[in-house]
Amino acid sequence: MLDVDGTAAIGVRAREVGVSTLALVVAAMTQVTRDLAGEPLRAVFPVHSRTPTPESGATWHDSVGWFITNAVIESADPDPVACAAAVKEAVRLGSWPLADVLAPWGGMPAAPGMFAISWLDLRRLPVRVDSVGLEAQYVGAAIRTDGVMLWFVLDDSGLHLRCRYPDTLEARGSVGGWLDALVERLRVTAAR
Repeated sequence: MLDVDGTAAIGVRAREVGVSTLALVVAAMTQVTRDLAGEPLRAVFPVHSRTPTPESGATWHDSVGWFITNAVIESADPDPVACAAAVKEAVRLGSWPLADVLAPWGGMPAAPGMFAISWLDLRRLPVRVDSVGLEAQYVGAAIRTDGVMLWFVLDDSGLHLRCRYPDTLEARGSVGGWLDALVERLRVTAAR
């Protein structure tokens, strides 16, 4: 999606408005969704779930591994600061039982139609992995799907995007058009 220079430029733009790179990408997704569908961006959003809650205290503090849960991100305003607040709220929601989080939207999603967005910044890991030198590949299962899943990965070579969606004419047109608009919007933002 973006090479090293484009990713660095997006990072600079984000810092200029006081938000994270993720928030700036959410702003782009929010604007594209509003432009093409006239709706807010709303998706299942995997988040780190080790954040202590009043109920858990420090129970998981010394545990090893990634603790991931799903939350909901909803972003109606493409302003990067508003998107940063939406990301913060999604992370906060990750500390609560998923059924409670999803209740306002009709409860746990049932196929078909789930839309999920995953974000992984490998540059922030506590270890260095030379994904470029190792020619790392991100492998996903080949499955039939009724939903749309996006995986954003940032590494030392740039910002990458993988997407899985149903192999239908409607999905190819709507998801493909949305992805094209998102890539274009991020490239324009990086070139400013």
